[in-house]
Amino acid sequence: MDKITQSMKYRNSLVKYALEHGVSKASRKYNKSRSYIYFWIKRFDGEITSLAYKSRLPHHHPAAQNAEDYL
Repeated sequence: MDKITQSMKYRNSLVKYALEHGVSKASRKYNKSRSYIYFWIKRFDGEITSLAYKSRLPHHHPAAQNAEDYL
C-alpha cells in the first residue's frame, strides 16, 4: 500500500504506546478495548503499512451461480 492514512498513523501511535507502557494503560489513554489493541499488536510487524485495513471480501466463490442458470 502506497498511501499512509491518518488512521494508520493513529494505530501506529497506539501500538507503540502499548508496547512501551502496556496494553491496559494504552486502553485507558486511547479509550479502546484491550482486544482491539491486541489485534493490532499481533498484525504489527514494525512497518506502518502493516496497520492498514485488509479487505474481508472473498477472493473467489466456487459455489456461485450465474443468472443464466435461472432462465
